[in-house]
Amino acid sequence: MNKVTKVGLTALATSLVATASYAGELSVSGGASLTYTGLDSRSDANPWGMGDSVKFNGSGDLDNGMTVSVYYELDGGTYDDYNLKLGMGDMGTLSFSGASSSGSGVDSVKDIVPKAYTPVYEAANEAGGAADNGLLDTSGNNQTGQWGYDVNAAGFDISVSYNQHPAAGATAETGYSVSYSGLMDGLTLVYGAFDDGDIAENDTIGVKYTMGAMTAAYQTTNVDYEATASTDQDATHIGVSMAINDDLTVSAGRQEVEFDGAAEDEVNSGIQASYTMGSISYTVAMNSVESAGGTAGKDAEASIFVASFAF
Repeated sequence: MNKVTKVGLTALATSLVATASYAGELSVSGGASLTYTGLDSRSDANPWGMGDSVKFNGSGDLDNGMTVSVYYELDGGTYDDYNLKLGMGDMGTLSFSGASSSGSGVDSVKDIVPKAYTPVYEAANEAGGAADNGLLDTSGNNQTGQWGYDVNAAGFDISVSYNQHPAAGATAETGYSVSYSGLMDGLTLVYGAFDDGDIAENDTIGVKYTMGAMTAAYQTTNVDYEATASTDQDATHIGVSMAINDDLTVSAGRQEVEFDGAAEDEVNSGIQASYTMGSISYTVAMNSVESAGGTAGKDAEASIFVASFAF
């Protein structure tokens, strides 16, 4: 595995150092949002909040035809997302994630279900469960220091990721995904697998179909822990979204997570609507969870309102 890392470093460094680059470009974007989250399980919590983000995108061309891009995100006063990418034309894109995500590996396929705003399973966090239950990388996937490679080959979009040292005492993490949209217009098939070192081996398969303004998807995921089988998870996730017009989108979804060691299944569901008016968007959502984490009685309902401004 060390050879893989060294080859990636060598390829990236050689391309950047041995070739001249033309003047690059820098763009800045961002936004701020005002949020209200009403929770029946936490009536004493302040429901109001605010988020902000400033994003920097830099790019440049090399005289060998390749491109280099760098991305930074300043979120809440902290650089919490940054990565570097080398575009190699038909040979694909090599990336390195300094923090957060490069978008490679299982990132693009772990949740393909359409939504107007937020995943239906996020209410589970407020009920004492885990928001990522039933997802492909719920067992781990530390993306800080992760290498990625993406390429289109024979109509297949292929993406792989590798993190040599995700945490102290942890073994390497690897992930890959394959997407194919060549069977018929609007239909996309996906498969992904994630090996969380000696912790878990997970896989997912899904189908998404778009017809006009409507998009629907179905996805199943298996999370298999190596040490304790009773913590394994099997999840199904379905959802549909509809663009009513250029400004208004509505969606509905449902996710069920079966825990091998629990008597109850976690059930997440929600309906959402998002309306855009120029640079401002408004979102209303109703998400709920039953038996969060497979524990009976851990239920919650979340009423969500978001007003966001983008520049």
